[in-house]
Amino acid sequence: MDKIYGFKQKDVELLVKYLEERQNVSLSKVFERFAADTGKSKGTVRNMYYAVAKKSREDQAFADKYFNGKPVSVQKIAEFKEEEERELVKKILLGKKDGKSARKIIGELAGDDKTALRYQNKYRNVLKNKQPLVGEIAAEIRAESGVFVDPVGIRSNSRIVPDTMLRRLQSEINALLDRVTDKLKQENAYLRERLGELEVENIRLKNVLYGGDDGKKAVNWFLKDKEKNILN
Repeated sequence: MDKIYGFKQKDVELLVKYLEERQNVSLSKVFERFAADTGKSKGTVRNMYYAVAKKSREDQAFADKYFNGKPVSVQKIAEFKEEEERELVKKILLGKKDGKSARKIIGELAGDDKTALRYQNKYRNVLKNKQPLVGEIAAEIRAESGVFVDPVGIRSNSRIVPDTMLRRLQSEINALLDRVTDKLKQENAYLRERLGELEVENIRLKNVLYGGDDGKKAVNWFLKDKEKNILN
């Protein structure tokens, strides 16, 4: 089935239909109605809308088919500055330290749905792509308050490593053991093969030294010169 930026064609076409019937209703209300009718989250619907808007700007045939040739314009999203990003993450983690959920904290910080979605997307993006920054902020909070907090939940000082990190570490250790085991198997196979070759070579040498007339001559030669330095 054809997809547009990961969204099914039929879902995109249905969203376009909802947009056509929008009239004086806000986009937020359209997203809510579409989400309620399809069982999708409002955030997913919003992301689909931005994908449709981008497609309409990049693909004239798509714009002609669904929007009478006019690309969908969207309001430019204000980018977070580095200090704003850090401050937002720290406020959310501080709230989690006090037992609140990230959703509740974001709602308190934002004040409206649009800002809340912006904060939520930024927070999720930082968790996914800037884990060192999250760890740095968590360590800063722990140094200030003595409580370890992570994006998933709160851990006491006796449990410094969160469960998510432990599971990831366990998975990495298991993968490492698998790699080591495979390497050992390969090395053992090589050593067994080499041992077989040496056994054959040993048999050949015994035959030369002790088997037949030539073997007897060799043994006698070594016995006769055993007290001499054969290199001189």
